[in-house]
Amino acid sequence: MHTSEKPKDSTSSGTTEVVYCTLPRRLMVMLYDSFAVLAVLFLISVAWVVGNSGEAITPEYKIYPLYMLSLWLATWFYFAISWRKGGLTLGMRAWHTRLVTESGTKISWAMTLIRYCAAWLSLFALATGFLISLLRKDRACLHDLLSRSRLIRD
Repeated sequence: MHTSEKPKDSTSSGTTEVVYCTLPRRLMVMLYDSFAVLAVLFLISVAWVVGNSGEAITPEYKIYPLYMLSLWLATWFYFAISWRKGGLTLGMRAWHTRLVTESGTKISWAMTLIRYCAAWLSLFALATGFLISLLRKDRACLHDLLSRSRLIRD
């Protein structure tokens, strides 16, 4: 895998070695990021409630699907911006983890969407998309493979 980043963990010969993110570290990143995502979802929900005369948006409202779509898109946007701007979310910063592409370029908007959707699919499929990382040398999950990106230790 080629990356434009220089990961730590040098060998005595002066070459650098990529250290891939383990599943436990990945889960901790997800936990940390969930707090940032909850804050974003809270702010979006407040805007919807204020716009609905102080009433909660429940499934009975015709605009409910639009409300849910706005929450989903806001969450994707949080990750997409973070991944495109330095390859780091708040959780990744805390756990010294970085997203890199196989080609060493900045991840594209399309690939962020593929990564985001595949991660949700992985979770809904009994986390099998995450568990495959335990069987791979590069510790890649399904969404890593589909988006041609990897999480590395920073």
